[in-house]
Amino acid sequence: MDEEIPGRLSPHVRRPARTALPGSPARPALTRRIGSFFLLRFLVALPDDLADAVAALLDPFRRAARLVGRVFHGPALYGGWDSEAGRLALALHGFHWTHWHTETEGPYATFAASQDRPGKLTVRPPWGRGDPGRESLLVACTLRPVPRLRRRPTRVDLAFADGSWLALWMNTPADASRLRGLLG
Repeated sequence: MDEEIPGRLSPHVRRPARTALPGSPARPALTRRIGSFFLLRFLVALPDDLADAVAALLDPFRRAARLVGRVFHGPALYGGWDSEAGRLALALHGFHWTHWHTETEGPYATFAASQDRPGKLTVRPPWGRGDPGRESLLVACTLRPVPRLRRRPTRVDLAFADGSWLALWMNTPADASRLRGLLG
């Protein structure tokens, strides 16, 4: 078995629509959608839990910081959801969606590549290591050269045959260099 390197989809990839996720539920009711508005969540949480109320107020700032991060880190997905890169991103989101049925900050996974199969990357969810029934996805990809201003020690960009590409963030710079060494 190949060594599994932990990492995640870049947090700067836009979250897919709920309908694109496997087994997605129906759209929430209007009252539920209105209830998720940050100001209403703040007012409802204020009497019970001050920490939740403050978190609800800070939510727009967190979203704005994420958008600013996209500007500095550059795009993380090119090609749309129908491309090979988009299907890999949907599979990563799908691992988490089918396991927890919730949306996550950024889907984590383990990535395995070997020198025997150059250009092939096996992606698995991070839970259930050693379980032979664990989901996996085999993709054919190469390394994409990252523009100089966008280079980060933990960023690995994967290029696909259809011209699409996707950015991954490894947990440590050593993990990123190991994955780059195995793929390239």
